Order: sequence, then structure tokens, then C-alpha cells
Amino acid sequence: MKGFLTINAFIVVFFLASCSPDPSREVLESYTLTMEAVSGNRYFAGETVDVNLRLMNNIDTAVSSYKVAFTVATGGGNLSGETALTDRNGTVATEWHLGSGSSLQTLKASLYRPEGTYITSSILNVYAFRSDAWDELSASPDGSIRGMAADTVNDVTVMVTNNTAYRQGSRYYLWEEISGMESDRPRTIKIDRNGIFYISTWSGNILKSTDHGRTWITCTKPYPDHPYYIFMNVANDNYIWVFKFDLPTKFSSDGGVTWQSAGSEIWECGYGDVFRLKDGSLLFHGGNASSLYRSIDNGQTWTHINTPGLSTKLYVNSEEEIFICNQEGGFSIYKSSDMGASFTRLYTAFPQFGTEMDNIFNKWKDIYYIL
Repeated sequence: MKGFLTINAFIVVFFLASCSPDPSREVLESYTLTMEAVSGNRYFAGETVDVNLRLMNNIDTAVSSYKVAFTVATGGGNLSGETALTDRNGTVATEWHLGSGSSLQTLKASLYRPEGTYITSSILNVYAFRSDAWDELSASPDGSIRGMAADTVNDVTVMVTNNTAYRQGSRYYLWEEISGMESDRPRTIKIDRNGIFYISTWSGNILKSTDHGRTWITCTKPYPDHPYYIFMNVANDNYIWVFKFDLPTKFSSDGGVTWQSAGSEIWECGYGDVFRLKDGSLLFHGGNASSLYRSIDNGQTWTHINTPGLSTKLYVNSEEEIFICNQEGGFSIYKSSDMGASFTRLYTAFPQFGTEMDNIFNKWKDIYYIL
């Protein structure tokens, strides 16, 4: 797929056009090298980028017969032509076939006068994403993702980053900003089992979308007298759970229309994971260590379950086996098949460096993934 957009990235070089020592008679000549390809654009590795440059100055306008030498600096790609002279319109072109050596690909264009004197150069950086490798990305918007949720049935992904929400475009690395949230500043995002997206904001509101992220409405505010951010989670039964320091933990069973306080036993446990079991009971584990609880009355009262070590994370699979993680020996995973009466250690990993984060625990087919 070929394509380019135009951007005026000006490189201006000044030199004396006259040898006269009289400053009043000196004329400064400037060159403007315009590249019709946007730095930072994104492609797939192997695609072709049309690179067009135009050289102009403030005396003769279009500048012809100047040499431009193209060099692929990173990425391992190749060019249809490495050198060319500007034509009478001051233009020169080449095709850049992107490589697969790295995600960041760099093309350098060097400009020379007709007699061979070097003038200046221009750099074009683009990204070429590979299907068989991990690609590093630090550019906005997805270089600093705070949260992401996906509806894989309808092929919709929404992310939150830099206080802004984005909906995935025609390719997985292209993003379209969702408008209308500027005053609320999105913070986190979740999705329920019906494909409804929920976004919590820095002002303590919850927004939801029932049409795959196209439009958003504001839910009833769970803590109406408090203007600051909350912690939010969506359980496997589509209940929305919210947490705020020094305030009751609350949940909503109707998509954020009404809110109910949970039992006080878990108020001090912090932001956590909630799972509805087949018998109707609830399992909860807060962000504070060893805070695994069970409720048999829809969250009104809770009974503590002892866990090995200082547990920090809860996951329940479709067979209702309970998995918890703790920091024993670095990072350890335990499983219980008897509703928390006993736990068996499955695996211990040794991180290369210490960190504090909210671990992500998920399962796809028969494989578990833990971050």
C-alpha cells in the first residue's frame, strides 16, 4: 500500500550570495527543503512509502540540478533510487521500501550544490510494524497507555492515555480520538460481558458506551460529593465496583444507574478483583495484602479467607479454581480447588528488579497470561 501526506518541514540554510564586503549590499539566500511524507507515520514492514522532496530558495524559487542523496539509516529497507537531481520544478522523488530490521525506520536525505558542496540534510522517521516480532513504541498516543479494553466479537478496541480516550482505527496501530470528554479527562477503562465500555474520569465520573465506543453517556456519580478520581472494576457478572479511600466500597447492578454500599469488611481493602461464582456468592481481593473475602449475601457481609503469604491478586477460572499471587520468593502463584480451604504453590518467578504494579491475570484457551 502506497500513500503519503504533505507536511511543510522546513530546513533553511543561509549563505552569502555576494562577495561584497559591504553589509548593505549583502543578500541572504535561503533554501527550503519540503518533504511530502509525515515523520512519525505508521505502516506495516514491507510497505512502500512515496518520498517526494521539493527544493526552493528565495531568489530563483524552484532550484534545479541540485543533488539529493538518500540513505536508509535504520530498519534495513531499500530505495528505488539513492541519488537524483532536482528537476526544473525543484522536485526529486524516490520510493522507500520499508524493512523489517526494527520498528523505527529512518531515511536521510542529503542536499548538495551542483559543484558537489554539501548544504544540509533532512531526516524522516516512520514506524514499520512487524507481524512476527515485538515492536517498541514510545510515540503518542499509545506510547503511554493507561488502560485498554477490547470487544473481540465486534472488533472494537478503546484505550485511555494522556487523559484522552481513543478508538482503534482501520489498523491496530491507528487511533481515532474520541471527542466530547475533554472536560472530564478519562483515567481508566473496563468492558463488561455485553460489550459495554466504562470509563472512569479524574473528576470521579463514570462514562459508558453501548454502541462500541461511538457515543458516551454519564452514569450516576457513585460519590456525588467528591470531585476526585475513583478506582473502578467490572466483575464477571457485569456489576460495576468502585473504590475510594476513606469511603464505602460501592457497586452497581444496573449499569451505573444506582449504587449500593458493600459490607464494611472490605472498605479498607482498597481497589480489587471481584468474581461472581456459580452459586451466587462473591469473591473479593483488595489491593491491600491478604484481603481475600467471600460473601454469600450479594456483598452485604464478608468472611475473610486466609491466603499463603501476602497475597495481592485474585483470579477465578471457569472451573471456579481460585488463583492468588503473592510476593513470596519474588512473585509466586498459588491455586485452590476447594474454595480457599487450602492452596498449592504452582510457580515462582524472580523479577530482575523490584516494582509496584497492578498485576494482570488472564486466560486464553488453555494458556494463562500474567503480567
